[in-house]
Amino acid sequence: MKKLIITLLGCSLAGHVSAQENRFQTNAVISTFLMPERRTKPVILAHRGGPDAGDTENSLETFRKAINDVPDAILEMDVRMTKDSVLTLLHDDELERTTTGTGSLNAQTWPVLSRLQLRDLTGKPTTQKMPLFEEVLRWNRNRAVLALDIKPGVDLRKAMAMVEKHKALNSVLVICYTVESAVALRQTYPDLWLALGVTTADDPAKFSKAGLPLHHLVALTPRQLQPKAFYEAMHAVGIPCSVGTYGKDNVDEQPMEKAGSAYRRIVEQGGDILTTDRPAAVDRLFR
Repeated sequence: MKKLIITLLGCSLAGHVSAQENRFQTNAVISTFLMPERRTKPVILAHRGGPDAGDTENSLETFRKAINDVPDAILEMDVRMTKDSVLTLLHDDELERTTTGTGSLNAQTWPVLSRLQLRDLTGKPTTQKMPLFEEVLRWNRNRAVLALDIKPGVDLRKAMAMVEKHKALNSVLVICYTVESAVALRQTYPDLWLALGVTTADDPAKFSKAGLPLHHLVALTPRQLQPKAFYEAMHAVGIPCSVGTYGKDNVDEQPMEKAGSAYRRIVEQGGDILTTDRPAAVDRLFR
């Protein structure tokens, strides 16, 4: 009997893990997640994975930690391409700040880069390695939404082909630097969720005029809090708003005991997604 109970429990847990891994398999699921009819709490977007001082940016170890702490978090990551056209993750093109290497990433081949160690936020080398983009997609298995900051100079077709290969079109949010790149992506992937910078309430009309449909679009709004009417204008055309709280002199730099009211104010004004360097602490505010 004991063996039977253990076996049944194991099957139950395996089924749970499988369901979590394949959570974002359809466009309906990611669309409801990013723009529900009624939002009760903000979505937390973990900037560069949301590392703490002893953690590394853009690493599988930090992504695992973020999802363990905040299962509903969006994982933001920076996709770059090596000299030999391998897709990997790193925020800076220069290697010194976040790895034990030197020089430019795009001037190095993957065999060289794969031997480097990642540095944590204090600059201390770790035993962690720079992950391949494909490695992250394989690990994720559609369990979390991945916000892809595909850096300029990266072959966008190659990156998207990798997303398609891993059947991850419904678990990614692609950050676009220009309206033109967003239009090109929309033409190839009509239902893909995109994120684009918005600075004025008139920008959605400009996007439409440029040939960009407004569905499945996230507004990357200014870090400085905007009037409520600004966010309402985005919501009126079905666009959820992301507000960055990271960076110098921003809310993430304040002690949590003082910052709570600032985070809540952003959500009250109309912020739907909080892009933060401390996802677990911010998530606890809204539980």
